Amino acid sequence: MMKRLLTPLQVAVSIVMFAEVAAVIGVSAYPAVMLWLWVEQLLTPGPLKVLVLCLLAAAGYFLYGLTLILVLPVARWVTFSWGVPQGKFPYVSFRGYQWASYNALILVMRYSFVNWIRATPFIRFFYRAMGMRIGSRTQINTNTISDCTLISVGSDTVIGGDVTLIGHSVEGPNLICAPVRVGNNVTVGLMAVILPGCEIADGAVLAANAVLKKGTRVGPKEIWGGVPARKIGVRGEPRTEEVVEATFAEARRAS
Repeated sequence: MMKRLLTPLQVAVSIVMFAEVAAVIGVSAYPAVMLWLWVEQLLTPGPLKVLVLCLLAAAGYFLYGLTLILVLPVARWVTFSWGVPQGKFPYVSFRGYQWASYNALILVMRYSFVNWIRATPFIRFFYRAMGMRIGSRTQINTNTISDCTLISVGSDTVIGGDVTLIGHSVEGPNLICAPVRVGNNVTVGLMAVILPGCEIADGAVLAANAVLKKGTRVGPKEIWGGVPARKIGVRGEPRTEEVVEATFAEARRAS
């Protein structure tokens, strides 16, 4: 019976989320549209008015994005999707709805504005407001973060471009959600992938394009790389650079 109901339930939940997302986008766009309409009434017709309104429309996009940063954290409480529950639970359940609705709100930011605030204080403010724990002076240069309430990143850490941080996996009819912890002074390279249940200790390095399997533990100052990632050195140890270069050379030959 549940298998027969799965598709209709997915359609129904999708429609509800469309309504939630439309409301969030509409509220966030309100200040920019009001400003545009007010200025439009003040100007007399002509080329100058067209130019001013074009410039104002472009500026309005950024006003929309900054407003969105404030609206989305409020929306997660209004829609009962205040965070991602931990553990294993059916995909078709209230907790499954919370997971989907919460991440849908994050997707609004990801697909409409977040690329303009990568590696700025605005992105840290947004992710913190969505429940992610982030230390001081940490730089985040990615738009691929899900399940923020399950993710913590320490101080003085660098999350490189297009890194994937994700706290869930879908296995059969179930969702499995587990925390991801990244320590202090960690460097995560370009397009690396960190999956649910992973822990990266202080001072560690995850190389570019590395994939850290679910539940992996990376020790202090360890250097990991590859697919799946494995330990390839330790920061400060002799010959670490040679070992890392030999590992990458081996990967290039294999490809």
